Amino acid sequence: MQQKIYTSIIALILLIAVASSFGNSSSVIFASAESKNAELQPVYNEIRFFPGWDKDVWMMNQSHYGRFVESSKWDRLAIVVDKTVKPFTAKFYQLADGPLVWEEDLPLKKIEFSVSCMICHNNGPRALRALNADDKAPLNLQDKIRVAAWNLRIKTYGRIQYDPSHDVEDQKMKIPFRHKTPEAVQELKVATCLHCHNETGFFARGLLQRQQMATIESLVSRGEMPPLGFTLSDKEKQELQDFIRGF
Repeated sequence: MQQKIYTSIIALILLIAVASSFGNSSSVIFASAESKNAELQPVYNEIRFFPGWDKDVWMMNQSHYGRFVESSKWDRLAIVVDKTVKPFTAKFYQLADGPLVWEEDLPLKKIEFSVSCMICHNNGPRALRALNADDKAPLNLQDKIRVAAWNLRIKTYGRIQYDPSHDVEDQKMKIPFRHKTPEAVQELKVATCLHCHNETGFFARGLLQRQQMATIESLVSRGEMPPLGFTLSDKEKQELQDFIRGF
């Protein structure tokens, strides 16, 4: 048993090393497999990863107006994962349009959020779900390997809490980082979901809240959640629907 544990740990370390090796390289552009714009057309994401000893930086350009539009119509965002604290924390930034190049003074140039980050990001960076068949942003083999490696890195962070400075900054933000009404912060307690969406453990992803209900409903309706190996009972499906509808 002990040998199996050691082998698993070594394998995990090697996989994380592979993920990091794809960092600080070229970006990947893909059509999101889960997001559509107001016209039900694909949302396009360009992602770049900058790994480091004390922090990891994830940057994204996102377009709701098609693949080939001017840079001013792309939203530029960054998530900085602080690895010097336990659990790790994540600081979110929205930035003026520009290239996916990280500079240490970029946080000083942040702008107002266009949407609340917490409605999608309850645990720092999210898994990248790419639409492989999109003809405007096709993924080659290297891109697919890079996305898979990055998703592995995201999964192995474990629990990530948001940086506490967001609570202070929210007092002055038109659109807050997270919503704080009693309804918004109500926690999802469906037993199967709690296997991963809890606050402790190596693969903990944080408790889900009602402010994430649109994301929850989308992933469940497409069969991406719960993940492979887990299923919702009929009772749990009803509990989930009641939660989403606010009952």
